Amino acid sequence: MTELLYLKDCYLKEFDASVIEKNDSHVILDRTIFYPQGGGQPCDKGTLNSIEVTYVKKSDLGVMHFIKYPINGNKVHGIIDWSYRYKLMRMHTAQHVISAIVLDSYDAETVGNQIGFDFSRIDFFPFKPSQENLDFIRDEFNKTIDKSLNVKKYFSTRQEVIATISEKRRNLFSRVPETVQEIRVVEIENLDKCPCGGTHVDNLGEIGHINIIGVENKGLGKTRFTFELL
Repeated sequence: MTELLYLKDCYLKEFDASVIEKNDSHVILDRTIFYPQGGGQPCDKGTLNSIEVTYVKKSDLGVMHFIKYPINGNKVHGIIDWSYRYKLMRMHTAQHVISAIVLDSYDAETVGNQIGFDFSRIDFFPFKPSQENLDFIRDEFNKTIDKSLNVKKYFSTRQEVIATISEKRRNLFSRVPETVQEIRVVEIENLDKCPCGGTHVDNLGEIGHINIIGVENKGLGKTRFTFELL
């Protein structure tokens, strides 16, 4: 299996690794900082031995790095596209902040999300917001960002996490399969705890403000928000 270095340090930009398996289209490494697509977050971009990585996904054997050309040898030096990754980190943490505000203020859960470079979307249920609600969410988000709260990423047991969160947040952790006992938690200081395997900033001050650029009624009480970073 592939050791996921980004889970411990989202700010790593380069790494060295050994090849576990390879063919002309992809390589599986013993360790990586490349985020594989999943959880609503796109995969990272970058290079292995200066060869472009076109796509990254998980498999039963480890993380598959799809490459433009075959790699020679069994040692690689990887570099991610940092400007792309960092924008996604800011976007993903912003999504957590918005989701926390909507959950705490309106008891609406996040039931879907898609992080993007230019804009991201979040699906909430049950929620039919008014313009006043939207203005409140935007303003509350921007005020929260200005507090520069710390963001921690760590592993914890299911029992330990459940014991320290409110009832409304327990549904988030109940979606994690019971077979998973060690859960990666993203905790925003004095605001939120959420299970997440994605990449995030260390401090909310890194994100900047947002603008809600679209609201779509998806029916049956579900609403889709689209937002951008300013």
